Amino acid sequence: MPKEIADLKSPPHKIISFLKKGRDQLRVKYREQREKLRVAENQIRAVTKSREAWRDRAEAAEAELKLSKKSPD
Repeated sequence: MPKEIADLKSPPHKIISFLKKGRDQLRVKYREQREKLRVAENQIRAVTKSREAWRDRAEAAEAELKLSKKSPD
């Protein structure tokens, strides 16, 4: 047993279980954060795509309007 563990007052099995529990909690926490980040990135991608589509539609409508104003039928 390493000297650092031997110097502690708590029994090693309690220290080890405490550290494992903390490690597992961090893994769960960061896994959830990664999932939230992935969802946010997908949302951003979808919103950006939607905005570009609406912008293209608006520009096409403006161009059509300009053409209809220039050529009197």
